[in-house]
Formats: sequence, structure tokens, C-alpha cells
Amino acid sequence: MDLDILQAFQREITCAICLHYLIDPVTIGCGHSFCRPCLSLSWEGAPNPAHCSECREPSWQRKFKTNIVLKNLVSVARKASLWQFLSSEEQMCGTHKEKKMFCEVDRSLLCSLCCNSQEHGAHRHCPIEGAAADQRAKLEKQMRSLWDKIQENQRNLREEQIMINHWMEYVLLVRKMTRTNYAELHPVLYKEEEQHLEELERESWNILQQLKRTVAQINQKRKQLKEMHEELMGMCHKPDEELLQDLGALLMRNEYVQLHMPRPVRPELSIRAITGLMDRYSRYRGECQPAV
Repeated sequence: MDLDILQAFQREITCAICLHYLIDPVTIGCGHSFCRPCLSLSWEGAPNPAHCSECREPSWQRKFKTNIVLKNLVSVARKASLWQFLSSEEQMCGTHKEKKMFCEVDRSLLCSLCCNSQEHGAHRHCPIEGAAADQRAKLEKQMRSLWDKIQENQRNLREEQIMINHWMEYVLLVRKMTRTNYAELHPVLYKEEEQHLEELERESWNILQQLKRTVAQINQKRKQLKEMHEELMGMCHKPDEELLQDLGALLMRNEYVQLHMPRPVRPELSIRAITGLMDRYSRYRGECQPAV
């Protein structure tokens, strides 16, 4: 293939944001295409309409469909690069001078004769390009799941930050209502009022600290999820032969980091009876009882 044509082809299947081959490519209204995770990150938190990273045309689109044609073209380009790599002398089996297969158990590259050896004969083997395509598809699925977790975590963070503001306003209102209720009672209840307000202050402060701890936990989880998303993205961009050998541990860590998502706190104050009000209510009921 002519070098200029080859370079033009590679430009068409390269993401303008990360400058690598497109991963799970999506096309927006202006016609430009990007990696789904790149575009999601680029437009995260951006006001509507967002803007294309290439032509700056505004776009209201937020849900994307995979561009199957582009995805297939990227797959062809990856296979061509892989076969060029495997055809080099140093990448052939040193003993049998054959191109290599992928051993799924040892996650290693072997030639067909080595695959049938006593050491590897019972293992499952497959062509490298097929294995790489399967693993990259698994990675893309994991990245979508992880992105959903990132968005869920962000919603939880916003909810908890709003809850902190509402909680402080609520406590001020309860304190005001408590003082108003006691003000209508006999002054002898002054000590009870002070004790009531002290308990309210102590409990509301403890709950506020719990809310703040939850916000810190959600922020920490957000950092972990974002870092894992970057790792998955980096793994997707690796050549097939590297991806196959390095993927196992990363997928296990990805599953772990998505566990134990911190949940928003829904606080409640304990109910404290105001004795004077209860006494007044009892006397009122007694006065209203009909004479026998």
C-alpha cells in the first residue's frame, strides 16, 4: 500500500483526543469520531451543548452508538500490525521457526508445536488476533461498566453535598422550633430546655461528621475509579501481544475497585419529648373530658 494512503487511513482511525487507534468508536453529529471513553471524559461536566474537540461544532448529543464500520477498520489495522510484528524473526519460535499462538492458561505466546508439548498440551490455545479481539471487547465492556460506576459515584457525591447543606438548615430550624416551644412554657423548664438543646447539638454534630466522612469516602472512591478507568484505557491501546500477557491482574483489580461503593447517608434526629408540652397536653385532655 502506498505510504501516503496508509498514513491517511491511519489518521481516519485515530482518535483526535488520545492520538491512538479508536477504542469503541462513536461518531457525533458533526461527523467526527472519537473513542467512547475519551469523549465521555472530555464532555464530563461540560454544559450543554458540548463542543467537538476537532471542529468545535456544538452538540447536544450525550448518548452514543458504536460506529461498527470504524470499529471493524481498526480491527483490520491492528491485525496487520500484529502479523507484521509476528513475522519478524525474533518473534518466531526459536526452536521451530513458526509464528506463535496464545496460551490462555500461561498467558504466553507459543508456536503450534510448543502448544502440543507435555507442558502446554492440556492448555487451551487460540490465534493471537482472535484472543486479542476477545480480550479487547472484554476491556471495552469493563470500561462501560466502570464509567457507569463513576457516574453513580458522582451522583452520590452531589446528593451528599446537598444533604450537608440541608442538614445544617434543618438543625437550625429544629433548634429554633425547640426554643419557641419552651418559651411558651413555665420558666421552671429552663434547665430541661438547655439539656434538650445540648443533646440536639451533640447529635447533629455527630451526624454532620458522618456526612462529611461519607463525602470523603465518595471522593476517594471517585479517584480510584478514575485511575482504574485510565489504566483500562491504557491497556486497550497496547499492542495485542502485550495486552494478552498483561490483562489478567488488571481485570481482577477492576472488579475489586467497583465493590463497596459508598452510599449516601440519610440522617434522622432522635425524637425528644418536651415534658412541659406533654404535661400541658395531658391537662388539656383532662379539662375537655365530659363530666360523668
